Amino acid sequence: MAASSAVAEQRLTVAGYGGSYEQVMRSSVIPTFERENNVRIDYLTGNSSDNLARMQAQRGNQTIGVAVLDDGPMVQAAGLGLCRPLPETTRDAVYPIARLASDQAVGTGFGFTGIAYNKDVFAQKNLPVPTSWMDLARPEYRQHIAIPGIDNTYGVHTLAMVSRINGGSDSDIAPGLKVLRQQINPNVLAYESSPGKMSEMFQSGEIWLAVWGSSRVAAMQQAGFPLAIVRPKEGSVVLMTAGCAVTGSPEPALADKFLAYMISPAVQLAFATQYGAGPTNPATKLPPEVANRVIYGEDQVKSLIGLDWDVVNRNRADWTRRWQREVER
Repeated sequence: MAASSAVAEQRLTVAGYGGSYEQVMRSSVIPTFERENNVRIDYLTGNSSDNLARMQAQRGNQTIGVAVLDDGPMVQAAGLGLCRPLPETTRDAVYPIARLASDQAVGTGFGFTGIAYNKDVFAQKNLPVPTSWMDLARPEYRQHIAIPGIDNTYGVHTLAMVSRINGGSDSDIAPGLKVLRQQINPNVLAYESSPGKMSEMFQSGEIWLAVWGSSRVAAMQQAGFPLAIVRPKEGSVVLMTAGCAVTGSPEPALADKFLAYMISPAVQLAFATQYGAGPTNPATKLPPEVANRVIYGEDQVKSLIGLDWDVVNRNRADWTRRWQREVER
């Protein structure tokens, strides 16, 4: 009985997103893991920046066992020594693009950043469906666009792609800043990073289109809102949710086990169905109605564009200063 009680007292803190992601975790992921392993999971809600800051603040005295962040902040976390190397079985279970930061973190779900638009508004106003990142500069959208800020991964993706297609690169974002300031900024009603606020602006009709993520659009579609998302012809940027086992945390074996569970086909199916995240484990099988809504299969995975996060993270503070000074004035 004493041994059984000790096992029952095992606890693991998992830090991850709120909103619809948290709902899937609490309803379809965590209860099964707790039941099958006779453990208790404490779920700590926060965006990527918040949870990365918590990991840094707890260095040497970690309470977080597993962290789930966007892929960019996750690469930064690993670079700061906050993530442990992946077990081989976890590393080898995913597509190569989902092996992050020298195999210290693993992608747990594929999304992409594209252009979301209100299908009803576009039909009523007879507007052409956007096909390019540069469609954000079309004059008919004046004051009806929202773009997340540079503090948000979607904002980083916007700057990177506008820079690339206007002669710049991940290490030279000056062309992107110029185009955003001169051509796109007049159309922007708000630089909004809050998913809740973005949803409200779509629902109120204040905005007709936005740079946003496929999983956010999927959540609004499931709620019945007529939102669609396109992958611009120049490419859509992969946005992975990524997990790592935190260095120096209690219960390291349990953390590794939970991370492996996150990329198991059953959990990948749950996130694809309920959150709109494409599976990073190629062994995951999706029904056609789900597969059609997410990144699925080797061909689609190969088409995704990634950023050089080492370069981006090294220059992120400078990008932020210049964005705030030149774009979001």
